[in-house]
Amino acid sequence: MGTNQSMHVRLQKKQKMTQQELQRQYQRNLSEQQLAEHLSARQALENSTSFARGAQDFKQIPGINGAAPSVIASTANNESFYHQRATTIQSTSDARGRQNFRWIDGRRHHNTEGAPYILPNDIDEMDRLHLQHYVIRHAFGGNTRAKFDGKIHKDVLDVGCGPGTWILEMSTEHTETNFTGIDISAVWPTEIRPRNCRFQVVNAIEGLPFEDNTFDFVYQRFMIMGYPAKSWPFIIQELVRVTKPGGIIELTEIPVVSNANGPELTRVMEILEQGCLAKGLDTKVARKLDGLLQQAGLEDVKACHASIPMGAWGAKVGQLMRENSAGVWSSLKGLIKELADLNDAQYEAMIKRIFVEYETHKCYVNCYCAWGVKPHPKVASTSTSESLSPPGTSDTITSSPPTNHAAVV
Repeated sequence: MGTNQSMHVRLQKKQKMTQQELQRQYQRNLSEQQLAEHLSARQALENSTSFARGAQDFKQIPGINGAAPSVIASTANNESFYHQRATTIQSTSDARGRQNFRWIDGRRHHNTEGAPYILPNDIDEMDRLHLQHYVIRHAFGGNTRAKFDGKIHKDVLDVGCGPGTWILEMSTEHTETNFTGIDISAVWPTEIRPRNCRFQVVNAIEGLPFEDNTFDFVYQRFMIMGYPAKSWPFIIQELVRVTKPGGIIELTEIPVVSNANGPELTRVMEILEQGCLAKGLDTKVARKLDGLLQQAGLEDVKACHASIPMGAWGAKVGQLMRENSAGVWSSLKGLIKELADLNDAQYEAMIKRIFVEYETHKCYVNCYCAWGVKPHPKVASTSTSESLSPPGTSDTITSSPPTNHAAVV
């Protein structure tokens, strides 16, 4: 065999995809296929009064008929695959020389001191967050529950933006508005993004690096596993501080529990909740969002929730939420294995039983949203009559309430 021919054969072998890469490509294609089906059926679902369940929902969907999608088989849990990535990825360090990420049970996590966020920040978790975004957008009928007006909201902050799915969509749609996304991990696009969109590494627990009254609209979601319970009031006050008077703050969270659980899911959720409480997290903060905004002084506070099915019984949205759930269980594998003292085989068997319960018990999750308006400063009166008012009466008159931009869409 000639030298050129031998080199060509070696190149062909080098370019051949590994089993893990093939598996990953299959999973991505599956996600894209399901998303395409979801988007094409979106109008029909919105017009229906309930989620229909038909035989077509059970065809060619992994995990139906008693078999759950393999969590162990995912490249997210293949330690040799991640070990290879760990030796090839160029890691950056902070000012103290500490690596910006660490590895737990084959998954890459942040390494930010004082931040308890328990989910990974690797590419598999980013894929899951992309999928979750589309499910939540459908559940609430859009990217915000508060009324967003690009003519009014010229500066927007997305706190805990992750891979930037929400902010990239919003900045593409509202081209005259400036969007800023912040997160403890730089997992957003670094090259291809709209010109009106920028990102910044920030640990919100330590405060926000912005001037007072900077943003017209502040958006934050899914930080229930990222903020200590004691930090929530301070963080909300920081959101209020950087919001302009008349501006809107919107919060969205899903509790660390689901609804209509079977016995296996109930047991695991109790274990997870205790683990979160041990880390100082508030597992029930999703139901307190409106109260937090009211305590911070916001006006016109409104709240709502959407019930999202988990499983094929909930048609396309249920299937997508079920796939999102598979990603969550994969991301939480290391933590739950430690909390429940399980090995890989036991964890896999547990996940299979949970996915069966999704269908038999028709499980669902509630996603909570609250939003409100930052009031304009109160104006002190200087009239003669009020300057002579008797002791014990107020010398301040509350200004007329600001225009409410937070009407339900």
